[in-house]
Amino acid sequence: MDASLIPKLIKQRRRLLQSYLVHVAWFAAMIITALAHSSRAVVASSIFLALITVPPVITYAAAVHRTCRAIDPTAKTIGFVPMIIMTVLFTPFESGLVVPAKNLLVSGKLLRERQAAAVRPNESFKPTSLRDAA
Repeated sequence: MDASLIPKLIKQRRRLLQSYLVHVAWFAAMIITALAHSSRAVVASSIFLALITVPPVITYAAAVHRTCRAIDPTAKTIGFVPMIIMTVLFTPFESGLVVPAKNLLVSGKLLRERQAAAVRPNESFKPTSLRDAA
């Protein structure tokens, strides 16, 4: 594993989280406008704005997937092809909500494991007792 992948994953994960939060906010606004029986123009524009946020979320989720798999080939992230299949089979909103959430959770777990491994003491230091030193 390349040590430069961890900062890269942190940066990609931050971008994914930001784009995901914007997508969730617009998705919620879309639902609220529909529930409030807003005019067709308002509902159509909220749907359009929510749809605009899907491609960045999918792009960043795919980038996080590639980096996670470079760090740990057994990581349970979801890649680009399954995302596209989910988008075609379901809706862009479901693929924009479920897949990034899964990749955010897995990448967070991977980063916590790497951080714990870096903090864990290694076996190179073996303290000597004070009796043996004298």
